[in-house]
Amino acid sequence: MDENFLNLVSRPGRYIGREVNAVRKNWSACPVRMALCFPETYELGMSNLGIRILYDIVNSHNRCLAERVFAPDLDMETILRREGRLLATLESDRPLCEFDLIGVNLAAELSYINLITILELGGIPVLAAERKERDPIILAGGNGAFTPEPMADFIDAFFIGEAEDMILKILETLEALRGFSRADKLAGLSELPGIYIPAFYRPAYDRTGVYQGLHPQKEGLPSGIRKVSAADFADAPFPEKWLVPYLSVVHDRIGVEIMRGCVHRCKFCQARVIYGPCRVRPPEKIRRIVEQAVKNSGYEEISLLSLSTGDYPRLAFLVEQLTDFCRSGNVRISFPSLRADTLSLETARGRAGLKQAALTFAPETSERLRLELDKPIRDRDLFEQAETARKSGWRRMKLYFMLGLPGETDQDLAEIVRLVRELSRILQLNVSFNTFIPKPHTPLERYGMAEKNVIAEKKEFLQKGLRSNRYLAVNFHPYEQSFLEAVICRADRRLAPAILGAWKMGARFAGWPEHFHFSVWESALAEHEIDPGHFLGPKTAEAVLPWSHIMV
Repeated sequence: MDENFLNLVSRPGRYIGREVNAVRKNWSACPVRMALCFPETYELGMSNLGIRILYDIVNSHNRCLAERVFAPDLDMETILRREGRLLATLESDRPLCEFDLIGVNLAAELSYINLITILELGGIPVLAAERKERDPIILAGGNGAFTPEPMADFIDAFFIGEAEDMILKILETLEALRGFSRADKLAGLSELPGIYIPAFYRPAYDRTGVYQGLHPQKEGLPSGIRKVSAADFADAPFPEKWLVPYLSVVHDRIGVEIMRGCVHRCKFCQARVIYGPCRVRPPEKIRRIVEQAVKNSGYEEISLLSLSTGDYPRLAFLVEQLTDFCRSGNVRISFPSLRADTLSLETARGRAGLKQAALTFAPETSERLRLELDKPIRDRDLFEQAETARKSGWRRMKLYFMLGLPGETDQDLAEIVRLVRELSRILQLNVSFNTFIPKPHTPLERYGMAEKNVIAEKKEFLQKGLRSNRYLAVNFHPYEQSFLEAVICRADRRLAPAILGAWKMGARFAGWPEHFHFSVWESALAEHEIDPGHFLGPKTAEAVLPWSHIMV
């Protein structure tokens, strides 16, 4: 990026590239070129583990290269448009339209809008139907690929599942089809496991507009696309040359995935389905990754990642294995995701280098409702962990709850108030409340989402019972953002014109409170005659769901 342009933006470090351990390969020596795209700013994109893993895998192959691109902030978007410049990758500063494949990680629904910006600024037609022969193939994976229909108009192909074993096969397929038509390339990709080509299927609706499923438009196409899982997670590739940004990012540390999936079966949890089955990485492999990543990057913090790190079956042994190395290098260990009934804080007591900033737990709701939802955490577990944490040096605890769960009563809310009040006498608490979204591919997928007035009443009840003070901070996630997230994840293809319409009206970075303008989305939905209640209401057992063709 030209230095003259960088002087005009608020955070130029987002666009420089050339970080420690970044890979710059010879463009002409690599027949297949891929741009890895995370549709958020650099700080969030560089905190995504999936992007880092695929970057490492692709660049280890001598016939392929992978470069990175993230969503430009509003100031950079303005400059690119004013100067007539195309959005380019960090490594080679080449426009996106020159690549063979754009691999998009659809991690969160509210970031989808940014992908339209990236494509348009990169010189690529926004709608898949308008792309020409020389345009890149847009391949989307990540969580959003499990509910692909709202983005089907913008995406050429979706990959469903874990890409470690498949990404090179995808690139090799494109290399073998070089010179063939775009349709031939998509047909070739459709023969690979986990690949869904929206253009090869037509949605059907009854006379009243009720979704009836997808009809294959070519012979031999499967009626459903099955999720792909890594064959050997224990020895799956993992980056040991950790990219070091020039500016602070959201997760500014080395994150090592020690376990994938979850042993629990909480009825509301979509992540368990997406990342399952539960698999673990051996302690000796983890230690090697940690040692090499620290050596190659200079980072002084390691985060042990999983959906629930406390469930790692040999956690005490793993911490023991890492302690000597971490102590000698002044490296800290942190646990980002915990369950109150699994983590032994005794593991941490007295361990030099273990980060003791704040513990994070997700009680979700009252004990009664937790048990009904198959999350068997008792209140006494939380009290015991809080007491042990205080004695072991922790001072703060973060708690996450959901409002509007099926079967929730005023008594459940009263129990939440009691639990929070009592825990705040032990540790300083930061408490967050989010509106429950009945996520696809979960046992609760056919339930409806609570309406705004219902959540407002629950919020008022909790606010009266939980007065913020120096020991207790309470935060409520905006209902409107949860509402939009729910609409996007539960919708079918009819939502795509409204997404594009909102973008044309100026919608950007919908996950950021300072950029979220609900009135824009309301206008776009109304303009395209979209009734959000159609997607957010309860579904009968016979109803065909827009994600029914994705087999998990």
